[in-house]
Amino acid sequence: MPTHKTNNFSLFEKEREKANPMVATLASRLVNIRKKNIAASLSDFEGSSHKLERVKTLKDIDFIDDSRSTNPNSVWYALQSMTKPTVWITGIDEVEKLTSDLMEQISAHVKAVVLQGVYNTDVYDFLAQLDIPVFVEMNLEDAVRQAFYACDRNYAVLFSPGVNGTAQMTYRERGDKFQAAVGQL
Repeated sequence: MPTHKTNNFSLFEKEREKANPMVATLASRLVNIRKKNIAASLSDFEGSSHKLERVKTLKDIDFIDDSRSTNPNSVWYALQSMTKPTVWITGIDEVEKLTSDLMEQISAHVKAVVLQGVYNTDVYDFLAQLDIPVFVEMNLEDAVRQAFYACDRNYAVLFSPGVNGTAQMTYRERGDKFQAAVGQL
């Protein structure tokens, strides 16, 4: 028994002609999200644990836990928020994650970098070209100690890893570990 199906898409032809420019406009606007919008979105996390959380001030050095920053955009926001010269503890392991926008913030705020954990020599070499000290520490306790020693008075130590937690440790556990290491100073 043959069936006869018709194509009713012609009914929507005029709507499609109107929709295509709207879709193109919407896509264009989405691509051109401004830094302010990203910052506003990321600021929703302020006040929650491990997001720009002041842990302690020791010898006029502020220790900031930003373990929740698990990507370059959130690190950008954290650095942009800093009001003091900053020693940045990070786990970024790919040069590609060091975007031009992030590099602007690093140049503006960071006085030293501590690469924590297994690191990529390309990242080390790239950051070393900025004429700021770059240190490497395998564990977080040593990274916190090294950051403290790299500070002058009225500096801040920012723990903003820029990478996801691992299967062994979530960002919460990593933040708790940072806070414990600061407590040992």
